[in-house]
Amino acid sequence: MKKPNKQNSPQSAKPSSSAKAARVLVKEVGAEPVASHTSMPVLLIALLGALLYWGNMYVVQYGGELDARVQGPYRNWKQLESLKPQDESAKLAAQGAKIYNQYCGPCHMGDGNGNFSSGFPPLAGSEWVLEKDPSRIIRIVLNGLGGPITVKGREYGQTQMLPWRESLKDEEISAVLTYVRNAWGNKGPVVDAALVKQVRDQTADHSGAWTAEDLFKVPLKN
Repeated sequence: MKKPNKQNSPQSAKPSSSAKAARVLVKEVGAEPVASHTSMPVLLIALLGALLYWGNMYVVQYGGELDARVQGPYRNWKQLESLKPQDESAKLAAQGAKIYNQYCGPCHMGDGNGNFSSGFPPLAGSEWVLEKDPSRIIRIVLNGLGGPITVKGREYGQTQMLPWRESLKDEEISAVLTYVRNAWGNKGPVVDAALVKQVRDQTADHSGAWTAEDLFKVPLKN
């Protein structure tokens, strides 16, 4: 009878020391990593927004809209637009818009509709503004207006309009009244600076603000 081979016996299948070392488990250090969201710093967001805004404005102003071979030496459409001829009334109204926003807008509002609760009458569609002869509203701007006034069939209270005689030059009054007479759907002729000077000289001795009653006593030219 053949004796069992020691090398093939179950007892000889014991793992070697190197195999035991290979099966040694590595101990994990720390918790298992977990995916999560981290908020972006506010300053970084603001910086990115500023860069996007600047880039957009740069493209608008200096983007490749113009071909240097055709429109050179002009770099953008804004420069070309400035070369277009404008009539005097348009340039005067543009100047007047700036003056209106500074001196008149806070009371008569940006849309020219005034403020009834505060007693400021509208300028949009106002018969006072649209008179063919603008000398009456020139008087109002120069010396101000006090007391009630009826505009577009509605009476406005005792709020007094300030005088601008010392603050605005003839050319500035001409510009702002030209703007007012052609804004918000109004259509009126240009107010000449020479007429403003004439009315200023005629009313040099007038003290205090005008009333509607006093203004109606001054005849208008047809």
